[in-house]
Amino acid sequence: MSGLDFLSPVGIAEHPSGGYLVVDADLAAVFFLSPDGVPLGRFTADELLRPTGLAIDADNGNVYVADKDASHVKVYSPRGELLQTIGEPGAGQGQLNAPLHVHVGDGKLFVSDALNANVQVFAKDDGRSLGQIGRRGLYVGNLVRPKGVTTDSDGNLYIVESYYDHLLIYNQGGEFLLPIGGTGTGIGQFFLPAGIWSDERNRIFVADMFNARVVIFRYVGADA
Repeated sequence: MSGLDFLSPVGIAEHPSGGYLVVDADLAAVFFLSPDGVPLGRFTADELLRPTGLAIDADNGNVYVADKDASHVKVYSPRGELLQTIGEPGAGQGQLNAPLHVHVGDGKLFVSDALNANVQVFAKDDGRSLGQIGRRGLYVGNLVRPKGVTTDSDGNLYIVESYYDHLLIYNQGGEFLLPIGGTGTGIGQFFLPAGIWSDERNRIFVADMFNARVVIFRYVGADA
C-alpha cells in the first residue's frame, strides 16, 4: 500500500489507535494510515458507493461514513466491520438525498443532507430519527448546499452553507442564531467553504476552499 495514489481524498479523522482514516470518494473506500502517514490498507470492504465525510465516536471508536450515492450513513466498528446503516433515500424526516458530511456529538449523529437542504439528526447508537435542522430558502439562515457540520460544548450547531458562503449557527432546538461570512476574501468571509471541525477548546476550523485557507473562530460561551 506504500504506492497508494489518492484520487479524491475528501475526509480525514484520527483513529483511536493513533493512525488516521482517509476517505477517497473516487476510490470509494476508507483507507487506514499510520501515524506518520504511511498507507496500511483499506479500512472498509467494497460496500461503499461514493463516500464523502466521516466522523469517529470518541466514546467507542465507531466510525460513521456518509455514503453520498447510497443516501445513508454506514457505521463501522474500530476494526472496520460494518455494524449498521442509518437513514434511507427520500425527502422526509430521517431520509437522505446526497449526504455529504457527518458529526458525532452529545449522543447524536448530525448529517448534512445536500440535496434536501437540511441537517438530519439521528441517535448515534440505534439510528432513530430525532428531527432535522434548517430548510431550503433564499434568506440568510436558509440552506441551499449544506456541507460541513459540527457542534460546540454548549451544543450549538455550526453548518457550512457553501452556496451562499456562510457559516450558520443554530441552537440545540434548531433555532437560527447567527450568520458569519458572506462571499469575499477578507477576514471572516468565505469563497465556497466546505468542511468544518471543532476541538476541545471550542475552536471552529472552516475549510475555505476557493480562498485556499482554513479560517479559525472560537466560541467563547454564552456567559462570556
